[in-house]
Amino acid sequence: MENMQYAEELLREFLIFRGFTSTLQTFDRELSTDIGRNFQVDKILDLVFQVYVPKHEADKLISLINFFKRCFCSPSETLFISTLKKLEVSILRYYIIHALQSGRQDKVVEFFQNNTNYLFQNREDWMPWFAIPYLTNPSMDPQFRVYFSKEWFDSLHLSFQNFLSEVFNGTHILEVVLVTIFERWVTFYQD
Repeated sequence: MENMQYAEELLREFLIFRGFTSTLQTFDRELSTDIGRNFQVDKILDLVFQVYVPKHEADKLISLINFFKRCFCSPSETLFISTLKKLEVSILRYYIIHALQSGRQDKVVEFFQNNTNYLFQNREDWMPWFAIPYLTNPSMDPQFRVYFSKEWFDSLHLSFQNFLSEVFNGTHILEVVLVTIFERWVTFYQD
């Protein structure tokens, strides 16, 4: 708990230093609620599956996943990183499937146009997926059929929920975040 308070003070100091007073007020207001006290798995799941995916906010979805990746950047976190990368591929594929089911092929095309390099950096087999917006009935295609099933989505949702619960259980994530904040703060003051 002492580490959490220290991190909050560092953040307050940074916000004041940068003149982000309205952000500081919002930060203080949210700290007074339960949402501001802990990572809440349900809130993150809602953000991904009820906000970013349905509203076709791919950039925010990728940004959130990259935030989690940065939290696990140390070599000792290889299991978390590996699992998160697999979940990322599935979540992005769900984004595509959901857009198609919503009749938004334009969002799928836009997703591929904006993220081609990013997808190929992950070294997953994305090539067949670039054809999916042009298929007449992708849910019947043997290569993609499984991704359209409720069972696949339920499995993805549960896997992501379990992953987040495991990561946020205890203070593991807090320690990683605190170390990162402290290192960046020290570097900032040295420059």
